[in-house]
Formats: sequence, C-alpha cells, structure tokens
Amino acid sequence: MAVDDTAIGPAVTIAAPEHVRPKKAWYHGVLKFIRQKPLGAVGFAMVGILFFMTLGTPTGISQPSLPDAPFGIVMDSPWMARYEAEDTFYDESGRLRIFEEPSGDHWLGTDKNGRDVYARIVEGARRSLWVGIWALIIATAIGTTIGVVSGYFGGMADTTSQRFMDALQAFPPLIALILIVTIQPFTNGPSLTLAAFALGIVGISSVQRIVRGVVLSTKEQQYVEASRVIGATNARTMRYYILPNIMASIIVVFSTGLGVVILAEAALSFIVPDKMPQGASWGQMLADTYPVIAVEPWPGVSAAGAIAIAVLAFNLAGDALRDVLDPRLRS
Repeated sequence: MAVDDTAIGPAVTIAAPEHVRPKKAWYHGVLKFIRQKPLGAVGFAMVGILFFMTLGTPTGISQPSLPDAPFGIVMDSPWMARYEAEDTFYDESGRLRIFEEPSGDHWLGTDKNGRDVYARIVEGARRSLWVGIWALIIATAIGTTIGVVSGYFGGMADTTSQRFMDALQAFPPLIALILIVTIQPFTNGPSLTLAAFALGIVGISSVQRIVRGVVLSTKEQQYVEASRVIGATNARTMRYYILPNIMASIIVVFSTGLGVVILAEAALSFIVPDKMPQGASWGQMLADTYPVIAVEPWPGVSAAGAIAIAVLAFNLAGDALRDVLDPRLRS
C-alpha cells in the first residue's frame, strides 16, 4: 500500500548545536569594571598601594600585636620605607636636620626631631590600616549578629535591642573613644589593641542598623518563606538563607567603614596623643606639627594628605562595590 507523504507532514530539520562560546578570562571582568567604574578602579588601586605600604619581610611568629604582627606574623620594616621611622639625621656640622624641605635624600622632608617624614608616613600606614581592619572586624561581627537576630525575630527582641543601640549611638562617638582610651580598662597603659577595641565598639550601632534594614526586607522573600515551610529552624534560616543573601551589604559596610575608622584613629592620636601608644602615626604627626604648621608645613601637610587619600580610596572603592554588588543599582 502506498504511503501518502503529505499525511506525515513536512520533515523536521534538526539544527546543529551552536558553537559554545569559551569562558572569558578573569581579566575581562577587571577591564569591564575599569571601563564602567573608573573612579572605583582608582580607589582600588589606591587601596592596593596602601596595603603594599604596610608589608615587610616576615621575621617570625608571635602573639598578635598591632601594628607589626596583626595576625601573628611579625613583619620587618615596610619595604616601601627608605629608612627606619625613628632614624635621625644630621648635617655635616653634626647638627640635627630638623624641618628640612623635600629633597632627594628626604622626599617629604624631615620633622622636628630630624626624622624622615616619608618613612613615618609609610610606618603610619601600617598602624592605621591594621587598627582599622581589627576595629571593623569587631564592629561587623557583633553588629551583624545583632542586626540579623533583631531584624529576623522582630517584636520585643527587636524593640529592646534597638533602644539599647539608640542609647549607644546617642553618645558622641569621639567622646566615647576618648573616655575608653583614657580610662584604659584591662590595660596598664596605652594600647593599640584597646584603641581597635574602642573603635569597634563605637561602630557596632551603625553596622547593626544597616544590617537590620536589609534583613527586614530579605526575610519577606519567598525563599525564606519556603525554608520555614520545609521545617528549617530559625537558626538554620538565618545562617543559610538570610546571611548569604545580605553578604554583599556587609562587604560594602566593611569597605566604606575602613575610611571612617582610619579617620577616627587619626583623630584620637591628634586629640589625646599621650593616651595612644607612641610611634609613627598620622594623627600624632599632625599633633606634633600643629604648633608650627604655618611656618613648617611639610610634616603636617604630608600626614593630612595621607589621611585624606586613605579615606578617599576606601570611599571610592566602597561606592564601586555597592554599585556592583547591589542588584538594584546595576545598570
């Protein structure tokens, strides 16, 4: 029996699989970021230089101490420093070379004790950066915990914690910092660890308020409701469903907060230099130069410039991170 081809219908042509595009290299993403966020790229470059300024040759392992062994690895003098921070210099006649202007020997001049200003700027970068990082670790860890728990449960727990945070935030931050480092609890003298702890405690309220706001919107998402439906406990929901989805906001808070903490540490060293550990510090350099800054501006201008550049770098990098990580701001 003959078969009618028209009854079967037209033949179906199976298209050949399209060529699979190769995965782009990592640097393509970097180049795209530089094109889209040039100021953010400048900020990240400045932050990278700041980190490199703090690095030195590892010389051993000891108990963590700031700033020379922030993670237990003792670092020698920074690679970028031409001299030791406490080295003093004399001229041919044997007189101390104080308040010299920038030259080939001393790129940013010398201070009132004949020390190289550039070397002290580099040493001060180590102090400011590591104090800032430890302070933000404390503030972010505690603030995130309070913000997640408060925002997730709501009710009386939320009200109680927020009123306590309001009371903490109502106290002037700079006054609280001066009070803590002046009383010096748990220590017998000035300590950078205490300064980092004080800066971290003062920053808790700001961190938790931002985290709580993000959690309040995140907990209403469908995947959080689904976790409750399948029987996930509150602890599991917060850990596996809420915390990973607010991590972008936490990273942005950490990055932008570093500039604020560096500025606060410099303010402490400027206002109460006798209550802070001695050594190369941008704030202490400003305090030492302040009485004569109109006549001998180089040490003070260099320290103020370092503070301004560091704060600007972290603000630019943080703003770029926010634009990249926050889906609501993506173009």
